[in-house]
Amino acid sequence: MIVKQKIHFIINPISGGKSKSHIPDLIHKILDKNIFDIQIFFTQGQESNHHLAAASAMEADIVIAVGGDGTINNVAQYLVNTNKIFGVIPMGSGNGLARELNIPTHPAKALQLINSQKIKTIDTCKANNQFFINIAGVGFDAHIANLFAKAISRGFKTYAKITLMEFATYKNKSYHLHYNGEQNTVNAFMVCVCNGTQFGNNAYAAPKAIYNDGLFDVVVINAFKIWQVPQIAYKLFIGDVSDLPFVQTFKTDQISITRNEKEVANIDGEAMVLDSNINFKIFKHSLKVIVG
Repeated sequence: MIVKQKIHFIINPISGGKSKSHIPDLIHKILDKNIFDIQIFFTQGQESNHHLAAASAMEADIVIAVGGDGTINNVAQYLVNTNKIFGVIPMGSGNGLARELNIPTHPAKALQLINSQKIKTIDTCKANNQFFINIAGVGFDAHIANLFAKAISRGFKTYAKITLMEFATYKNKSYHLHYNGEQNTVNAFMVCVCNGTQFGNNAYAAPKAIYNDGLFDVVVINAFKIWQVPQIAYKLFIGDVSDLPFVQTFKTDQISITRNEKEVANIDGEAMVLDSNINFKIFKHSLKVIVG
């Protein structure tokens, strides 16, 4: 007698501005019922997401997050350093983690990966006590994440519109960095602490980052001229921003960033208020993920 694996799907109905009403039928159509015992849950807000994720981590063998990077963050943190397997059906605005792990953004194709269960063990991270997998940081990206969270509509078009509107007027801020035994104060547009390569939508902050090397790729974008904005955009989507003269990059397994005051930070695309001092730590090979 074959013992079926218990698999739970946690679906965020509002992520990415995309309807998820068809997902349960798609799950039952594609998944091999000889292998899986399937349960499906819809979240009703962030607190509900955390509650469902914690319960599923106790009950299921495999837990799948259906939504964007924020949903993925909320679910994955409960599976760290366990023998449970995490999976992603990407339906957010950017889908940075999914793209990095070769998970198709088409739900049916992403579901097909679950039947084959190719597993990769990746690193996870914390900014103070806030869990993240992909990218965290301070400065412009945190500012945009905060505005995006307050926007009436979701999706890439809204995110791009807010970014374009804010680019020219955003003011650089002072950050004190402490890493690898060094200290450095910068007046930066933003500082990104990257476990993964991209923000999402194939915009690459750190294309040389590796999810399982136990190291952050830190990207500091310093002051630049307004006429250099097209260069930044080009390098984000086609190339490497580290080639630009006003960009500093380095690798480290730990970094602290001190700001002038407590304010928002970007945590996997979500704006969260953190203390003026943020300590970033990485936990090597701590999460089992289904990949493409």
